[in-house]
Amino acid sequence: MKKIHFSLFVFLLSLNCFGQSSLFQNGDKIAFVGNSITNNGEFHHNIFQYYVTRFPQQPITFFNCGISGDITSGILNRMDMDILTNRPTHVVLMIGMNDVKRNLYGAMPTQDVDTLKQRAAALTVYKTNLDSIIRIFLSKDIKVILQKPTIYDQTAILKTANNLGVNDALKKCADYIEELAQKYHLPVVDYWTILNSINHGLQKEDPMGTIIGADRVHPAAAGHLIMAYQFLKTLQPSSPYIAKICIKKNIKSSQKASKSCKIGDLSKGINGISFSVKENALPFPTVANQKQALDLVPFIQDLNLEELKVMDLKQGDYSLLIDTTVIGIFTAEQFKVGVNLALYPHSPQYQQALAVRKNLMDMWVIEANLRTIRWVEIGHLNDLKNKQDLDSVKIYLDKRFHEKFEKLSNGSYYKGQFEKYVLIKPNELKYNLEKENLRQKAYELAQNQVHNYRLILR
Repeated sequence: MKKIHFSLFVFLLSLNCFGQSSLFQNGDKIAFVGNSITNNGEFHHNIFQYYVTRFPQQPITFFNCGISGDITSGILNRMDMDILTNRPTHVVLMIGMNDVKRNLYGAMPTQDVDTLKQRAAALTVYKTNLDSIIRIFLSKDIKVILQKPTIYDQTAILKTANNLGVNDALKKCADYIEELAQKYHLPVVDYWTILNSINHGLQKEDPMGTIIGADRVHPAAAGHLIMAYQFLKTLQPSSPYIAKICIKKNIKSSQKASKSCKIGDLSKGINGISFSVKENALPFPTVANQKQALDLVPFIQDLNLEELKVMDLKQGDYSLLIDTTVIGIFTAEQFKVGVNLALYPHSPQYQQALAVRKNLMDMWVIEANLRTIRWVEIGHLNDLKNKQDLDSVKIYLDKRFHEKFEKLSNGSYYKGQFEKYVLIKPNELKYNLEKENLRQKAYELAQNQVHNYRLILR
């Protein structure tokens, strides 16, 4: 058994020895495995964006191996065709939201013996299967990172019916994951605790407040950014600095005081100072629906500092220009304390990071199409022998929809996915090629550039 263990001690030691870049190395292939929260992808999209912008010289690949509605037995069933086929070096695993069988919980607590037995049985199956999943990955020398499940919001006042007790069941799943992490010496990311704590804090101010979506199940965009924050803070012990630019008396002293950048062309005059900087990374760009997260966790302070310090300036106000862009007006005292350039979206570096994000968003659209194809084939075409004949597939899926899903409240979702499958399946090979091309382009767009700084005394 010792041979297949992924030692947490070795894992953390490698982080400390090799610095910021050591969690995922150049060329690593990381499969994120789970249910719809993984399939929707936002949290690991944020994590991948972080790695592209922070470590542009160390390309890695993320694989979305989430399936909506999945449970542990589903992961075991699709292990070869959907996960191991990617030949991952790492698997990041989160499962449990559907395993607890939310339909066994209702608006009121129950003492019904049969219902309680079914709940307990569901957790037993979950534990057995999860242990088997981990053993399979470890036996193939795949490094495993465990994630405790996200929360079910059973405390907010929402229109959606409340399955009281589901979040308590997920806490039991989280506790068991902790046991498995200790058993197999695996790193673990705790989403349940941070999301639960934040949610309770929000609801003290607003009983309708939630970091989870209106369905009580799927985290909102801000929740996904908090998850990314928790993942990176837990497993990526690194400097918060994208770059620390410190300008002193000369090039040598400036370079010595700086981090993750190269200083050049330093010139001082009566009315200001100029210099060039080549930073090793880019800021992490956020979008409007993520902003709430920045008020709830110290994402900026812990992960997104692009600090500019300029010492020994003459007292006064200075215009800061990067290349030809005016960033703002700052005092000599502000420059002495430090200005976080990551807070200025119009800076050339931030605009470059936004171009990276736009490219990644194009990639994620294609990824979503590929996950639709996999979801239909894994969950709905197992009994069909001739999957290559799309006319037959369409007839089969139409029949399946009318027999199983038409009368469900979310039946339109199944109808839409089935129709989408028939349209996009012929493009599967093209999608895979486009996805890889966009991944490579993201790294090209993230490559470091030299920028010219000018501080002009007003």
